[in-house]
Amino acid sequence: MIYYLKMINWPRGRKFTVCLTHDVDEIRKTYQYMTRSVRFLKCGNIRGLKNEILSLFEKLRGREPYWTFEEIMDLERRLGVRSTFFFLNESAKVKIFDRSTWRHYGRRYDITDKKVAEIIRTLHSEGWEIGLHGSFYSYKNIKLLKKEKEMLEKVLGAEVKGIRQHNLNLEIPQTWQIHEKLGFEYDSTLGFNDRVGFRWGICYPFHPVDGEGRPLKLLEIPLAIEDIALFRYDNPWAVCMKMIEEVERKGGVLTVLWHHSVFNELEFPGWAEIYEKLIRVCKEKGAWITTAGEIAKWWKKNERRIEYSE
Repeated sequence: MIYYLKMINWPRGRKFTVCLTHDVDEIRKTYQYMTRSVRFLKCGNIRGLKNEILSLFEKLRGREPYWTFEEIMDLERRLGVRSTFFFLNESAKVKIFDRSTWRHYGRRYDITDKKVAEIIRTLHSEGWEIGLHGSFYSYKNIKLLKKEKEMLEKVLGAEVKGIRQHNLNLEIPQTWQIHEKLGFEYDSTLGFNDRVGFRWGICYPFHPVDGEGRPLKLLEIPLAIEDIALFRYDNPWAVCMKMIEEVERKGGVLTVLWHHSVFNELEFPGWAEIYEKLIRVCKEKGAWITTAGEIAKWWKKNERRIEYSE
């Protein structure tokens, strides 16, 4: 069941809202050259294998395939929109003989590195929002998450108000309680990473409750479309349109996640194109397209006038 609002007046009379987000998992390509090449070999994807080789040559020539911030900024400037970037500060241990931990190595970048810090501050100064992408085990470790939040705020030079946990790790209600204790205003972790849809059957922000049923001050902005899950479908654009039409009909929020690395057209052909198409279609439909932080700010200011129904 999907809940909807009896009455809601989005800013400037918009019909529904689109929340644009990017999780910054990796800023450099490492072990993926091996794992992706092996996967393409196994399934006989010669084009994919060829692109991996071309990508390696690009890297050897000095062009990092997973550094796509400028491309995203140029695209969103042209479309007249801004988005939220959730930056990761991974510290999980890597074991060379445990393949399941390799992901942590690729995601262990230093947010205090000069180049990374500069892009964080540039994004912030030009209207994009910076949020925290909680590391793999931080969803149940308040000390670790506190350290990550403070480090990102030091780099940014401003308060970090939003979070999404890496891998969408979520222990309910403990993770939300941790987020509230650390002063986050909103979370956007509730969603699927293996399919597209509404995990709790809701396309609106809401306040989670604690273990005793009391509403938290923290606002949850549910995730509806994650790129990796989307492109497992035979017709990704048809899935997007179905989701857009459903949220438009309910007057809700369509939260989308496009990892920043997939704006690398060589390895992810068509992914950026569908992101752009989604934004253009939603603009034509009269959507308010903005950051997670702006949605949270507006919702908290106006939620007393919002009524729910079924």
